[in-house]
Amino acid sequence: MQCFAKIQRERRKGKGRNETARSLHVSVNTVTKYTNTLIVDERPGWMNRKGQSQLYTGKTLKKVQIEIKNKTYCSAIQLKKALKLPGSDRSFQRFLIANKIGLHKHRRVPHFQPHHIQNRYNFAKETISKGFLPELCLFDDEKTVRGRGPDKYYRSLREENTPQPESKSRAHPNTVGIWGCVGVGFKSKLFVTDGTIDGATYTDAVINGLSKAKMDPPLDTRVLLSDNAGWHKKRDEMPRIERANIKQKFLPPLSSDLNPIEHVWALLSSKLYENCAIYDTVDSLRKAVIKAWNSIPQESIDNLVLSYGDRLLECYSREGKMTKY
Repeated sequence: MQCFAKIQRERRKGKGRNETARSLHVSVNTVTKYTNTLIVDERPGWMNRKGQSQLYTGKTLKKVQIEIKNKTYCSAIQLKKALKLPGSDRSFQRFLIANKIGLHKHRRVPHFQPHHIQNRYNFAKETISKGFLPELCLFDDEKTVRGRGPDKYYRSLREENTPQPESKSRAHPNTVGIWGCVGVGFKSKLFVTDGTIDGATYTDAVINGLSKAKMDPPLDTRVLLSDNAGWHKKRDEMPRIERANIKQKFLPPLSSDLNPIEHVWALLSSKLYENCAIYDTVDSLRKAVIKAWNSIPQESIDNLVLSYGDRLLECYSREGKMTKY
């Protein structure tokens, strides 16, 4: 107890652990042990450190919840800096985990940079100034489909009653790569392949799916709008698309909200995994995907494609920021 009082007296003077240990002829571990148990009101500001349970109170939790509702964050460090909270980044991450606040899992936000917003704004401004017609636009995209869908399609069943794939587990289901293209009054044949789609496979799907397709207005008067993926712009493959008389343009990066086919994929998934369906083989998955694609009504696709004009106008009015779509 006498040693505790001496250490307390020296630490009140603002001395560090090593200096206190040398002056009292004790080990640094002893000073550290008693320093962690000090309850002193007159300590210097740099010593006013609280435990993790005392750093963040109920008021902090309410501030975090209000801030997440008003603005989206992609990392705990970014949220901590915005609220100007004390403590280390790791302690704040533990605080979020303890209160079941997941920024990445529940609020997935693309990592927007200022140049991304500027590119989106310039694209919307240029397209609107040229007088676009959504009826003359085609939208394509590729997607990887799994034998077991996301967990949200299986919430109606209890875990013990949910059937499991026979060949592979939930974490590694069977997969197929698909490609599709939609427009006003047009829906291409679904291209299905094993695994994922690369640059050469994508080019073959575009040429085979559009060059021989019957559509009104014809393909010569339409423009194919694709996302900004790297395999869409391969130098070896782009001349093949040009020789097929397909006019292709690319949306800005991080612009999935401007591509209506993303909502078509959502309709496909809801039909594919309805009634908690799980596909144990690649052949059954392939047949189910084609059946779900053919069952999507053309009227729903037309409404989504015609919303492209509203998407551009909202992107322009928000100066390139993410839209509600």
